[in-house]
Amino acid sequence: MPRKPEIGNIQLYPDRPLKKADKNGYVLKFYCPLHQKRIRKSCRTRERREARRIMRECRERLLNGRYIESGGVITEELEIQTRLPTPSVMRGDRERVSDMRWQDCFEHYYEHCKTRMRPKSLETAIGRVQIASRIFENYRKKMKLPENANIEEYTTLTVLEYLQDRLLAGEEGVYETRSLTTVNTMMGAVMAFVRYCHRHGWVGQVPPITKLSVDDVMKGRPVTIEEFESMLDATREVVGEKPAESWQFVLQILWESAFRIGDVMNFSWDDERKIHPVWPRHQNLHPTLIIPSTQKNGKTQEIPMLPGLQVLLDQVPEKDRKGWVVNPLAMEYQIKVDSEWFRPTNTDLAKLAADYNNSAIARACGVSETTVRKWLTRAKIKRGEEFNRHQGEIDSTAITKLKARAEKQSCRQAQRKEQRLTAKRVSRIISMIGEQARIVVQQPDEEAGRRLKYASAHDLRRGCAHRLINAGVSAETLKIILRHKDFATTEKFYGATKAAQAAAGEVHEKLAGDSVKQDSGNEMSQFSDEELKKLRSLLNSI
Repeated sequence: MPRKPEIGNIQLYPDRPLKKADKNGYVLKFYCPLHQKRIRKSCRTRERREARRIMRECRERLLNGRYIESGGVITEELEIQTRLPTPSVMRGDRERVSDMRWQDCFEHYYEHCKTRMRPKSLETAIGRVQIASRIFENYRKKMKLPENANIEEYTTLTVLEYLQDRLLAGEEGVYETRSLTTVNTMMGAVMAFVRYCHRHGWVGQVPPITKLSVDDVMKGRPVTIEEFESMLDATREVVGEKPAESWQFVLQILWESAFRIGDVMNFSWDDERKIHPVWPRHQNLHPTLIIPSTQKNGKTQEIPMLPGLQVLLDQVPEKDRKGWVVNPLAMEYQIKVDSEWFRPTNTDLAKLAADYNNSAIARACGVSETTVRKWLTRAKIKRGEEFNRHQGEIDSTAITKLKARAEKQSCRQAQRKEQRLTAKRVSRIISMIGEQARIVVQQPDEEAGRRLKYASAHDLRRGCAHRLINAGVSAETLKIILRHKDFATTEKFYGATKAAQAAAGEVHEKLAGDSVKQDSGNEMSQFSDEELKKLRSLLNSI
């Protein structure tokens, strides 16, 4: 049985003098009676002696009960700082509200969000606030400012606008710049943290930060049928020969289902806790999909299964309908041999042996003549009597081609051994397939902050929605299939397409009707007055 946790047993990490690489300072690790588990608390100091003093004080507070009474505060000084603000401050006094530090507020915010957000949302929100923390830390080091600044010094309008500019410039990011939409989203997460601090009285006011003006457009575009077929063809070049079939199945599921990438990796045959199909028991009913509440909109839904998806699933044998519907294999990658010499393939070696002597082959491959003789012997290549021992040299272009073919043969094919790829990894590989197929869904635009973007998994979802719109599916039905939380989202991205198609159909119908009327009028005017009189007299005589 596990050992019962001991109250007051505290460890200090790291148990050594700090190095420059230790960015977080000293940390206490101990069993918290409030959380009923071992937690970490920052000492907010880089002095080893001070950290040990805080550890002793925290142990004493755990044993005498002050830790529980204060709600989990490790020192008396911090307890004084975190007390409720005075009435004058609550009335809107402009003086400093408290001496809370950024890191202390962040820890409180994390504990607050941990029980109120879903894991994915929590990871995203906290990650964005941490990016802001690193940008502020870079600025502090650059300006040589003191450590442990007050939270109010980080939440002024000037500082937040500086953060907005640095985010737009791509600091602490993957790419050189960020899009305007991404910056607004990240600033929204930071401002949520600032509002939390304001509610607790740690910040006097919430600065009125202005959002960046962005165009209300998609980040990509719908993929066409021809482009989708190009992605299927390029799959083998990206993932390798063996995994290609499983990845093509992933692309087909995305193309026919309008799933998000997280949905397709959560698609199961028989697990009712995941997205799973429901097959009808009567002939007049259609198959549907059950979507659990873990999806993006937080609702449990039953949506229609699209006919194309039904055809794909029907092709899977009954014995294989268990576990995950989609389970792509890991990519094959090549481990190249890093050396100055190379061994030609047997086919190239036979051609070289027919035209060049061993000395020329050895100089081209960077080996000795003895090595070339061994290659010929092992490959069982023999020269004919007509060989004239040509003393010429192999040209550089031919050597480059020989080396490329030799490296491809000598590379060892390998795959990562993982139980299952994550949705993020699958999304990146699909983007690599889109890049290999050269399908551009967004052109670079420096003014709008857009970068060159190739087809991704979400563009396949857009392609499916676009096909449904063109087939005459209403926007209300499309909202159900795409599982948008708000109809405004569907109307925003696909309503214009639907309206344009309806308007085009009405225009063509009206113009076609006018042309028919005009043609009929022309036909009536082909008879002269005399011919009309003869026609009337003939009709009257009948």
